[in-house]
Amino acid sequence: MQRTVIIDDEPNARQVIANILDLYCKEVEVVGQAENVKSGIELIQKQKPDLVLLDIQMPDGSGFDLLKKIEKIDFNFIFITAHEQYAIKAIKLSALDYVLKPINANELIDAIEKAELNPYNHNDAVSKLDNYHANLKSANPDKRISINTTDSVYSIKIKEITYCMSDKNYTELHMKDNSKLLISKTLKDFEILLSEYGFFRVHQSYLVNMRYVTRFAKLGLGGNVILDDGTKIPVSSRKRDGFLRYMENM
Repeated sequence: MQRTVIIDDEPNARQVIANILDLYCKEVEVVGQAENVKSGIELIQKQKPDLVLLDIQMPDGSGFDLLKKIEKIDFNFIFITAHEQYAIKAIKLSALDYVLKPINANELIDAIEKAELNPYNHNDAVSKLDNYHANLKSANPDKRISINTTDSVYSIKIKEITYCMSDKNYTELHMKDNSKLLISKTLKDFEILLSEYGFFRVHQSYLVNMRYVTRFAKLGLGGNVILDDGTKIPVSSRKRDGFLRYMENM
C-alpha cells in the first residue's frame, strides 16, 4: 500500500482527489489531509508517507516552499495545480510529475501508477527542483532539462544538446562534448519539450538544435543539414520547405 497524504487549500479539490483514489486506486491508502504549507509539513513529519499529492499555490506559500523545508524528501510527490502555462513549461522541463486542475481521474491514476514504478530518491528530487527554479526564470540563458535514466537523473543544459535521434521508443541525445544519452522517451516527446528552444524536427528520426546548423546541402529530394562539427543529418522532403523557412527567419 502507498501511504498517501493530500495537501491542498481547497476542500473540494481534496475531496475529489480522495474520491478518485478510493474508487480506482486500491493500492493507495490516504492517511491524512492538510490545507497549507505549515500543516502539510506537520502531516508529512507525522505520517511519513510514501506519496504526497501537493497543490502548488496555497495561502502561506507554495508546494515548492514546503519541499524546501523538508530535510529529507523520502517520498514521491505529484503536483496538483491550476498554475500558469509558463510554470507548467518549467515543470515539464524539470521532469516533475503533475496533474492539472480541474482534475481528470485518468491523468491522476496514470501519475500515481508512474510514481509506484519510480522509487523516491532525495538527491534526484533536489536536482529536479533546482532545475525547476532555474527554468522558471524566463531570461535564464542556461535553461536545463532533467533526464531520467535507469540509474540517474541528469541535469542538462538545453543549449548543450546538438541533436536528438529516434531509436524506436527511445531517443538518443547527442551532446556538444560528443557524449550520448539513451532515454526512454520518444522523439515526439522531446520535440514537444524543445521546439520552443530552437529545435526543429527535420526528419521523422531527427530533431536538430538550430544553433549548431552551419549550412543546408541541397542534395536529392530532401537534402542534408550540416552541423558545425561536420555531422550530416538528413532532411525529409516533407520537412524541407518548412526547414528552409525556419532558417530564413533565424
